[in-house]
Amino acid sequence: MLPTYFTCTLGQARRQQESQRYTPYQTVTGLVDHKAKHSPGLPAVGFYHVPVQTNSRQWQGKILSFADVQQLSAGVAETIRTKIKLHARRGQTVALLSPSSESFLFTWLALMRLGHPVLLIAPQCSASAIANLLDVCNAVDLFYDQTNLELAKKVKREVEHHDTLSTMINVVAIPAIKKGEGPEISELTGDSVDTVHEHQDQDQIVCDTDIAYLHHTSGTSTGVPKPIPQSHRAAVGVLPCFDGHTAATFTTTPLYHGGIADVFRAWTSNALIWLFPGKELPITAAHVFTCLDIAQNQAKLDPAIPPVKYFSSVPYVLQMLANDNKGLDILQSMDIVGVGGAALPIDVGNSLVQKNVNLISRFGSAECGFLMSSHRDYCQDKEWQYLRSSPGGDQLQFEPREGGLFELVIQPDWPHMAKRNRGNRSYATADLFTPHSSIPNAWRYHSRSDSQLTLITGKKFDPGPLEDAIKASSDSLDGVLIFGNGKSYPGALLFRSESARMISNSELIRELWPKIATLNHETQRHARISRNMLVPMMPVVEGLAKSSKGTILRKIVEQEYAGIIEATYANLQLPNCSTNIPDSEVSDALREIILSVAGGDHLEDDHLSDETDLFTFGVDSVGCIQIRNAVARMIPNSSFASLPLTLVEDAGTISHLRDTILRLRSGESVQNDSNDQHQLMLDLVQKYRVSQVAEETHNRGSEEQRSRIPNNHGGIHVLLTGATGSLGSHILDQLLSDPQVSHISLLVRNNSEHAPRERVFEALTSRKLNIPSNLDTKTTILSCRLSDQDLGLSKHEYHVLADSVDVIMHLAWSVNFLISLKSIAGTHLAGLQNILNFALRSPRSPRVIFCSSVASVSNYQPPQSVSWGTTGRFIPEAYVADPSASGPTGYARSKWIAEAICADADNSTKLKHRVSVCRVGQLSGATKTGIWNMSEAYPLLMVSAKATGVLPDLNNEILNWLPVDLAAKAFVELAVERCVIDRTSDTLAVYHVLNPDMGVHWSDLLVWLSKELSFKVVTVDEWLKTLEQLKESPATRDHPALKLLGFWQRGYGGRKRSSIEDRPIQSYQMSTTHQHMPTLRVAETSYLVNESQIRKLWQWIQHSDSPT
Repeated sequence: MLPTYFTCTLGQARRQQESQRYTPYQTVTGLVDHKAKHSPGLPAVGFYHVPVQTNSRQWQGKILSFADVQQLSAGVAETIRTKIKLHARRGQTVALLSPSSESFLFTWLALMRLGHPVLLIAPQCSASAIANLLDVCNAVDLFYDQTNLELAKKVKREVEHHDTLSTMINVVAIPAIKKGEGPEISELTGDSVDTVHEHQDQDQIVCDTDIAYLHHTSGTSTGVPKPIPQSHRAAVGVLPCFDGHTAATFTTTPLYHGGIADVFRAWTSNALIWLFPGKELPITAAHVFTCLDIAQNQAKLDPAIPPVKYFSSVPYVLQMLANDNKGLDILQSMDIVGVGGAALPIDVGNSLVQKNVNLISRFGSAECGFLMSSHRDYCQDKEWQYLRSSPGGDQLQFEPREGGLFELVIQPDWPHMAKRNRGNRSYATADLFTPHSSIPNAWRYHSRSDSQLTLITGKKFDPGPLEDAIKASSDSLDGVLIFGNGKSYPGALLFRSESARMISNSELIRELWPKIATLNHETQRHARISRNMLVPMMPVVEGLAKSSKGTILRKIVEQEYAGIIEATYANLQLPNCSTNIPDSEVSDALREIILSVAGGDHLEDDHLSDETDLFTFGVDSVGCIQIRNAVARMIPNSSFASLPLTLVEDAGTISHLRDTILRLRSGESVQNDSNDQHQLMLDLVQKYRVSQVAEETHNRGSEEQRSRIPNNHGGIHVLLTGATGSLGSHILDQLLSDPQVSHISLLVRNNSEHAPRERVFEALTSRKLNIPSNLDTKTTILSCRLSDQDLGLSKHEYHVLADSVDVIMHLAWSVNFLISLKSIAGTHLAGLQNILNFALRSPRSPRVIFCSSVASVSNYQPPQSVSWGTTGRFIPEAYVADPSASGPTGYARSKWIAEAICADADNSTKLKHRVSVCRVGQLSGATKTGIWNMSEAYPLLMVSAKATGVLPDLNNEILNWLPVDLAAKAFVELAVERCVIDRTSDTLAVYHVLNPDMGVHWSDLLVWLSKELSFKVVTVDEWLKTLEQLKESPATRDHPALKLLGFWQRGYGGRKRSSIEDRPIQSYQMSTTHQHMPTLRVAETSYLVNESQIRKLWQWIQHSDSPT
């Protein structure tokens, strides 16, 4: 789509300017004078005359031509020059405090004509914030509108009573633009139109690099707005020049915000712009209707006046119109409807687009101007949320960050950059985006990295979109503040609107909960807000502290309500949390607590028995923390910190949790006996083993039938789960380029926030893996729920896959060392069972490759008749039937159970000799890029040195890391083996995907890393102490390395050198592995962990979103 003046970004404007010989103006005054000379009669700006206490039928529209604009601005300049004594010297900044109005426009133009930069102050700012802005900008004159007289007086007092601020401020009323009701241009100064030009030679000379005006930040995060200077060139010199005289714009955006940009964008293209009368009227749907009716009627009456074709607004205005039939008609009549300044709720935008509104999102900043829009082919392309960085976006770079996000970084040659924050003179915006899964150069805004809340776990999320969505769902709210910095889970302050003052707390929560529950389902787990963390607040008499954009000033409001926030966590309203509850009533008390935490609409206990699995019932990780907190209050002389982190997860049911409480009350230990855990593991093997009945019922093919099924796709059809993880995305990357693989079906967990295809796209791009041109033709991406018997697929999808798949690679598994075994069972073990049942139901009996972990056998002990030997342990390439061989975590035990289930299927079903297990060791960053995962221990350990300046001496800790891309290659080699693996043994095929090199140690890494970073090597205990001190500083207390502090304290704390050196070294048999995974045979002698690889890893850490 070709751009218009309404959609043209600065990058596109540069392309247009390159085809022109020159721009005839370089300053704001130059633009006004040029238009007055060359297009004097063209309509430039439309205002509304709104008489006091009259109805809309008495409104009048007033249109000024470019000649009028020049004459009025020159006239006001003359009045200021001759009748107002300014304290500012030539070129010194003057401040303007006024609502969006005709007076604002011409005072602002006049001050620039006099050579003064103008600080544009949003009237919503507090007196202290304005005083700070005046001081920073060295402004000693403040022009104010009469509606802001009291605020101006407060600013003057604020300045005079603060020793750190300037001691003088000249407060000046804005000159009157009109007298009476029928303004004449000559009334301003008493001059005639013809004599205004006589003053032009007295105007101050400015150049394009001089500051024209200054915007300011909203101060949402810090509470302190900061000025952002704009040069004359940035204001008008970089804008496009279209022939726009036939299409007018109507904007509700105030001039002290984006309205200025709308004005200049129209004027450089000879277009008329109508300004909403924000000084006289609040923005309501009815007022907007009247304004547009007047504008369109004038266009009908006068052919020289163009109709309004472009509508510009902020989201809440668009929401008002979208909910009104007349408003919808108006929006549908527009050529383009543009929204910006904040995020429009997705459902509102989708609804408008479905109703044939040509909606675009416009994205820009005061620092860099108009950057992107979603202007597109509106008939074919409905993706209004996705901003297009091309054409004209060669200076817009998207750098990968964690979680599949990308940060927009403006490159040094972008047409306008008021701010630069990198050594190469580029500007990292802190704006995060997600790419479209199939449209190139299309990006959806996600959040800001500097506005995210950081939970004590290190997980982050941007509360802004959630706050906006909750507030937009009800007229009962004036504002929403989500809190949770440094806490285990978030909560929300719900500020009532005045109209909801009489609504009770329970009624308010009942009204809001359905929307919040929906949002919880759509958002990340750690960002979900439970029902008992919703805190209704009464209306704020003087109004919430908000920015000029209407957003809550987070830091100020958090400080003001800090006591309530802390009390919310300290006194979390959970029922029956007392040591006085009799033992016989503990089960009922737990049931009430769990029902409260689960936060459902139906708080009945019909489906919550003592044996109900809590995770199936809906208790998530946040709920586990809250229940654990409640349990601590039910035990005498107990504390929250003294209980195991996975207390609730380990229990899994009310009955087990009750038994734990009773044991603790009687002074016994909370820890389960390891024999109990081993028995549980064996029980889970029996529960989730492949059903023989299912095999007999669904077996649609025998060995003979399988041999007769044609392979009509000419290659191997692979079914892959876990493709969005680190290993899975690398396996997918290599499968896509392997000519032996004809098709890849991807089962991707259903997530309504990110479509499955988009998640796959993000997984590849965030790891700098190529998106091949054959991605769409070679893959089928299906939304799934592996824990469902049908895998969450339709009947048709299920059978089509079953009839065609040759190899199943099952990787999907949560790597969480804190989660309990019981919480894993209902999802991952059930998922494995369903994958194996799927293979059984296939007439092809596909090979199944299960991704396990070396943790499944990390405590392996050889038979008594076998000695470890002097060279260390050798763990066999075979299934180990003893559950005590697994590591102690729920994750390790779940992998042992999974291997047992695979062994059973391989031994006793038609999948005999068709199931393989790959035990994966410690993976590391890719060989080419070094990209790893900033949530893993080693990268976090290394990045902690940026904050502490120290790293620990881990003595002889071995670094036998295997780059993730090599591990992926080994998996693919196994998957594409053409023949059925000939196995004479009846045991399960097991392969060890790891780096067997024991020659590289932590001390080698310290030497290599010292060439990239200055740090001191200290003892482990000193390092842990230094790391713990990060909690004491506000700048570092949210450092992500702290989330693993407890893990490191348990693993490293108090270690002695002798204990490390005497510990047996685990070694793994790999002879069979080398036969089927030749990459690992070659890698064995390749010194995979080396100085070059550590350098790549560090470079990735440096460029990732890691704290200093």
